[in-house]
Formats: sequence, C-alpha cells, structure tokens
Amino acid sequence: MRVLVTGGAGRLGSEVVRLIASRGDSAVAFDLPQAYWGAVRGVPGVEALPGDVTDKRQVSEAIGGADAVIHLAALLPPRSEANRELTMRVNVEGTSNIVESLGKTGAPLVFASSIATYGVSAKDQTPIRESHRLQAHDLYSESKIEAERLLGDSGVDQVTLRIAPIAVADLVELPETVPYRGDQRVEHIYVEDAAAALFSALDDGRASGGTFNIAGGPTWQMTGAEYIERFYDALGVEVEPNFSKCYTAVDWYDTSRGIFLGYQRLTFNGFLEKLRVMGEQLGLR
Repeated sequence: MRVLVTGGAGRLGSEVVRLIASRGDSAVAFDLPQAYWGAVRGVPGVEALPGDVTDKRQVSEAIGGADAVIHLAALLPPRSEANRELTMRVNVEGTSNIVESLGKTGAPLVFASSIATYGVSAKDQTPIRESHRLQAHDLYSESKIEAERLLGDSGVDQVTLRIAPIAVADLVELPETVPYRGDQRVEHIYVEDAAAALFSALDDGRASGGTFNIAGGPTWQMTGAEYIERFYDALGVEVEPNFSKCYTAVDWYDTSRGIFLGYQRLTFNGFLEKLRVMGEQLGLR
C-alpha cells in the first residue's frame, strides 16, 4: 500500500509516515520544498516529495500514484491569522485540490480537522461531543469548518478527525501568553497517539464516513494552570505563566465514538515520566 501524507515533513506528519513505513507500507511525505525534512529523509520506506497543496498539477501527480491519502497540510495559528487569503488558499483550496484528484482515483482520505471548529465552548456542557455546533472564532477554525463542509459534499470516501492540541515530550518554550485561561478546561493529546489515530482511521473500515474527536482521554483532562504547572515541574523548570485573559477554543472532549481506533495509549502520568527523563538528561532536574 502506498500512502500519501500531506504535511508529511511536519511534527505530526513525520510521526505518521514513520508509522506507515514501520508496517511495511510505502509512505510519501508531501510537503513544501522549504519545510524541514530532517525527520523523514533516509527513513526506510519513506519517500520525500516536495510539493504544494495549492498547486493542482502537483497534487494530481502525487495522488495519482497513491492508494490512500492522509491530509495534514494546513496553515496553523498564529500564522493562519496573519493573512486570510493565504489561509483559505492553503486550508480550503488545498483540500479542494485533493478532493478533486481523489474523485478521479477513488482512493480513501483521512482528514485532520481540529477541535477548534467547536469554537469557544467554556460555557457549554462538557465533554464536547461531535454533535456540538461548529462555530468559527478565527480564520483557522473558519477554514477547517469550510474544509469539512467541502469534504461532506464531495462524495469522497473519507474520515474526519477533529484533533486536540498536540503535546510533545520536549523542552517547549513557554509562550509569552499561554493560549488559554488558567481555570479553563483543557485536554491535549500526545503526538504519537494522534499519529496512531490517523493511521488507524485509514486502516479500520469502521471509521469510513465518520467524524471523530481525537484527544488524550480522561487522564489528560485538567485546567490550563494544572497542565502548565505539571508539564514544567516534570521537566524541572520553574516558570511564571501569563495566561490568556479570555476563554479560548480548548475544552474537554468526548472521545467514546472513536475509542475503537485504539490510539489513547499514553496516560498523562506516562507523558510526565517522559518529561522527567528528558529533564534529567538535560541536567534540569
């Protein structure tokens, strides 16, 4: 099986292509020529294919040789908020180009959407289910909602995954302003578990035609202040976070519909242990 992964050189994309290759399938990482390719170059079973989802010809040629597509390529915040035209061209028109090419081949698609499509839900009943209304609150969420609508109207064999914020076991610099309130409900997902969800959604026929929340699960559900405190404490780093004054588009999610995908493998305590080991290796603890 030959699987095309758009955005395949990125942090999540590189995890996905390595997972595909580890099973013995061929993975094609399709990403911008100027992307950092170090995570995928030289990996057995992975082909690096520079290209742009906004270029119909390049997309058509890339999909022409694929048995399936995992579509991750998108402009993310804060870059997505700087230029409406560019964000819609990449996130919506790029998706349209993929759909058009898939309509000619019949290959299935797994689309990486976002929990941002639910908007600011802090006053709503939790956990947030897939049936929750979609409400744009910025250019990124607007583009993802439009891309989902486009897919729903396309007739393409597809699965849509609304993915929670990605957590990585790394020395992450604390942003000047944490993008949620300290008392806000937040739920992240470990990057390898998100990759496993995308891979499983492609592999498991029960997912076909469905839309699923993809998040860490109950052990990852906490307040923003608790997440930041426990994250940096595990690393051995003292921080003084400046939280957003407003509620933002992060919450707790009902992931029961997609539990059959078997991706929730790392508990939050397991994630903290990875951070502790890293902190010790870096001499921070």
